[in-house]
Amino acid sequence: MKCEKKGNLVNRQVTVGQEDLEQINRLTRREFSQEELYCFRVVLCDNDVDRQMERFDEETLEQLARMFVGKTGICDHQPKTANQLARIYQAQVEYFPGKTNLLGEPYCAVVAKAYMVRTESNRDLILEIEAGIKKEVSVGCSIRESRCSICQSERTLQDCRHRKGEWYEGRLCHTVLHGAEDAYEWSFVAVPAQRQAGVVKESRLENQQRTVQKLWQAGEEGSGLWMDREEACQMKRMMKNLMEDCEDARRMARRELLQKAAGEQMDERASEELWEVLELLSIRQMKALGKLIDNRQTMEQPQLAGRRAQSGRTEDGFVI
Repeated sequence: MKCEKKGNLVNRQVTVGQEDLEQINRLTRREFSQEELYCFRVVLCDNDVDRQMERFDEETLEQLARMFVGKTGICDHQPKTANQLARIYQAQVEYFPGKTNLLGEPYCAVVAKAYMVRTESNRDLILEIEAGIKKEVSVGCSIRESRCSICQSERTLQDCRHRKGEWYEGRLCHTVLHGAEDAYEWSFVAVPAQRQAGVVKESRLENQQRTVQKLWQAGEEGSGLWMDREEACQMKRMMKNLMEDCEDARRMARRELLQKAAGEQMDERASEELWEVLELLSIRQMKALGKLIDNRQTMEQPQLAGRRAQSGRTEDGFVI
């Protein structure tokens, strides 16, 4: 699932110390001096519930903090060379004593340090950052799971009965974004931030549908198909889920058919042999066999009733 989170610049310039300088120079092709650099702090994303009733869990924030080191800051998510404005050289999850999120839990956020080279072309941008005009950023990342906070079900795979924003036994229903797969970039944007962060996302289900469409089209055209790493991982997960669902459906169909066949007075060995045979049948074939058993049992019931009427016997224990 691709995510774009809105964050905020911390309106405070970072004093470039020796440790900062060493971390920055690991990312550059030549060594820079303190006077050549402008550094600032930025809050990328946090564990608070946003207006779309979604939040990152702390484990995912820790993963994102590591992934964002070295990522480039651009403008309005336009991945052009001319739009590369800054780069993150340090990121970590920070806790803010006394501050809580919407759930009453300790608030934490991924706070990063970024650097820019002081040039004539970015002088105005530095002034806008210091003046608080440029203070919204948006981060792009990929998240593996989006879980319901009430029942823990994967929202992109099934629609549970819980609705975001509603309360269930004192608990607020929201989506927990779990498992960072990749961090793409972060961008200066003009869109106002949400409470502390916001989300604009493309669900994994939409990604999977697009991948299946590409696969289907390639099959019809008889052409090859190129997939990037994310699409290949999605296809692998989707095939795994489909295989598990199919096996569950086959197991249920076999169990139902055995229950119908129980009336055929089979011994234990015959039941085991029937189970082995059913493992070779498709669900459609098992349903057809189940209909044959139903029809046979339906035909036998009137015949039994006719024989009982001819013998003059009744199933009742007493006749008044």
